[in-house]
Amino acid sequence: MPRLDLETMYCTIDGPLARLQLNRPQALNAGNWAWVNDLVTATDYLKQSTETRVIVVGGEGRAFCSGLDVKELSQGHLTLEWFAQWEKGVTALSQLDAITIAAVQGYCLGGGLQLAIACDLIISSDDAIYSIPAVREGVVAALGPMRLARMIGVSRAKYLCLLGHRFSPEEALDLGVVHEVVPLAELNTRVQAIAHELLDIPFTALKHTRRQINNAFDKDIAALTEDLLAGQVDCLASPEHAAVMETYRQEMAERQKEAAKKAVQ
Repeated sequence: MPRLDLETMYCTIDGPLARLQLNRPQALNAGNWAWVNDLVTATDYLKQSTETRVIVVGGEGRAFCSGLDVKELSQGHLTLEWFAQWEKGVTALSQLDAITIAAVQGYCLGGGLQLAIACDLIISSDDAIYSIPAVREGVVAALGPMRLARMIGVSRAKYLCLLGHRFSPEEALDLGVVHEVVPLAELNTRVQAIAHELLDIPFTALKHTRRQINNAFDKDIAALTEDLLAGQVDCLASPEHAAVMETYRQEMAERQKEAAKKAVQ
């Protein structure tokens, strides 16, 4: 199984399923300089894997990610270049062709929440703790507020980002920040089940559907229609579509045989 080991995270690729695992548990997977550089390296590595269709993003230890490393910030080590590198990595994750699932347990604070909402789906354990407290640290939460506004609406994003309060998994579910909440002991099992369900769906259709949703706020109807038609050409020519249609034809033929038998009886 191909594996990329970095200082603060690692990637594994198992056929069409990959995992990006944050691995700085002693610091609750907080982001320092090595972390942001590793995220850029990891996303580039995953982008090169043409067979990867689903990526699970998780964190070692008792946190998904506690955000930026406040100790580093307090000492002035997190410069403007660091924030640019952070957003480069998070944006690269959001733009991967593969469908991404964030498996969140424990602390998911600030940049951790930014990383999670850059994924397509978020499955939360019932012990998770959420917040986006950047304003309380005197900084902007990168493009997290923009992503939250597009995801859950301007009003709710303002409530979360301007106050920086912590909120529970149940509140996150109600707000539309996460998609499911499961017991911690069931988190990996549930995420794996969703990953394999996605792997059973034609990937070309998934890829173009996700792309259309991501572009919903950036393009007008004419541009979206042009993208739709190009995507539909890709889908109709894909082997996955051909396989689904062949299965459909076989099922229809069987039904017709059964109907003919009943008619004779």
